[in-house]
Amino acid sequence: MSGPERVAVVGAGLIGGSVVRRLAALGRPATVVDPRVEGAAGRVPADADLVVVAVPLAAMPSVLARVADEAPAAVVVDLGSVKGTVAAQAAAAGLEGRWVGAHPMAGSEHSGFEHSTADLLLGATWAVTRGPGPVADVVRWIIATFEATVLVLDAAEHDRSVALVSHAPHVLANALLETVGTAVVGGGPAAALLAAGSFRDGTRVAGRDPERTRAMLADNSAALGPVLDDLVALLQDYRRDLADPDALAARLAAVTARADAVRRPRPAWAPCPDLDAVLADPAGPVLVRSGADGLESAPAG
Repeated sequence: MSGPERVAVVGAGLIGGSVVRRLAALGRPATVVDPRVEGAAGRVPADADLVVVAVPLAAMPSVLARVADEAPAAVVVDLGSVKGTVAAQAAAAGLEGRWVGAHPMAGSEHSGFEHSTADLLLGATWAVTRGPGPVADVVRWIIATFEATVLVLDAAEHDRSVALVSHAPHVLANALLETVGTAVVGGGPAAALLAAGSFRDGTRVAGRDPERTRAMLADNSAALGPVLDDLVALLQDYRRDLADPDALAARLAAVTARADAVRRPRPAWAPCPDLDAVLADPAGPVLVRSGADGLESAPAG
């Protein structure tokens, strides 16, 4: 797959719609397959080179089977937020040799085509999972189309990573909103009336599209469960440290000392003249981006 000419996008919600709008902005219109979008096609074109699947996780098995039948030669890229289960579903659909899992780490608290934009995914970091499909070609396409940085890793490591930085925050946001909601119902609206930036930021992703959130959390339960166990234990530590100001201060100082490394990693970028060779190295996750003189890569393990 070198620069696909015929791209179809199945599912034009927030993410799929943003793919469609980005391609249109580049003068490369895609075929949209989504009954919710006016003028969309009823099926995937048989001659599609690339099919991007951006449907809810619950719909993924049936859609992958449909795409395998309707576009028998296309490379298929799904944009689901969980990769282990989708990898098994793609294999069951007969797509294993031409499927690549991807996950753009961008979005908003909104959903639907009406909230999609041409620049929502621009410059974002994307995860792409290793496998027997044309991974290097998909990485090149994502970088060229979205000016992206791509992290290539295996499906299990992807699911563990997003459990930490995406799915656990959804749980915490909903739990905080539920806690405050219970207090407001039982004791009046004072807390809600005083809520400001911290509460807004901490609950931004909560209370929206419960079915989508349920599917995301449940489908990644194997990775998310241990993360939540660790968080429960850590919250108990914070609860205990409230009675020991010195211990609380030391804990907060340690978190602050590590904050910059967590929030702003500094990869050791180097020229990447042979992407296929870099991705064939089983050493661990690898970052890839476009540099001034071509592709660059950096270890991420």
